[in-house]
Amino acid sequence: MTYEVPKFDLGRISEIFKNYYGLSGEFTSLVSFEDQNVMIKSERGKFVLKIANKAWSKNFISMQTDVLIHLRKQAPHLTLPSVIKSLNGDNMIEVDGFTMRLLSFLEGDVIAKTTRTPELYSDIGRFLGDFSKAMEGYDHPGRDGSDPNWKLDNVIACKKYLPEVVDEDTRDRIARLYDYYEENIVPVLSGLRKAVLHGDANEQNFLILPDQPDKIAGLIDFGEMQYGAQVNELAIMLAYCLLNEDDIEMASKRMIEGYVANFPLQPEEMEILYHLAAMRLVTNITMTSHQSKQQPDNEYILIAQGPAKILLKRLEEEKYIMN
Repeated sequence: MTYEVPKFDLGRISEIFKNYYGLSGEFTSLVSFEDQNVMIKSERGKFVLKIANKAWSKNFISMQTDVLIHLRKQAPHLTLPSVIKSLNGDNMIEVDGFTMRLLSFLEGDVIAKTTRTPELYSDIGRFLGDFSKAMEGYDHPGRDGSDPNWKLDNVIACKKYLPEVVDEDTRDRIARLYDYYEENIVPVLSGLRKAVLHGDANEQNFLILPDQPDKIAGLIDFGEMQYGAQVNELAIMLAYCLLNEDDIEMASKRMIEGYVANFPLQPEEMEILYHLAAMRLVTNITMTSHQSKQQPDNEYILIAQGPAKILLKRLEEEKYIMN
């Protein structure tokens, strides 16, 4: 498929909401990386129209919808978006070659903008452990996911973008980490448990409510779902939720304990967990360095790169990796 970021104006969006869903109201554009998301505040509540990049297969987009239906049955206690059917009863629609879905809007603040407590870190782990448990045995024809460069199992593919990382110290650290990863981690990967993963349980996708600051109020954005090593789910969460955290030991311990209380790790998974988290930071740094040159006006692309460089350095200096 051709890579094309959707750019519908709000007037066209208004027509789509009315014609396909019978909705009208106030429209707000939401931040998106490679797709387009628009929130509508209507008399029936708040919703989000998700318009997919043409690069993503129909099977992959279908999986993002199907998994929400699956999780509503398997883990109704987890707060996740709900799928809203069109007037014709469809879970997905197509307009001008773009596939679209309507989801319920989840209220809450992203945890990146909140004060994180030990209790919140424990609940982040608890929530994702419950999620992993509910995903056991789930499969779908779209499980290959979106951009293969963002799959943690495929982090070697990002190595070609290392020269585009401007900071020399970070570039050197990543080069040494790649050497360690290829020698010590890659040989272990084939024997690990595999599963369909959320793939992006990060500080921008976990929500909390102001009146319950120590509890996760929901998880959004299933656009990076992928099939891979089960431990990657926890590793990705650690990589992002440790950004801008002063106490890595406390925060990581709380999240890991919360996760394994509901979904135990195997010894070989635990042994390489921090290195996998570090490699997620590598993916972020190398891919955003590359993609920012392709989309120089999209400031969202580099939102996590600075903190990711700092965290990667601290993981080495505090002997979590390459030790």
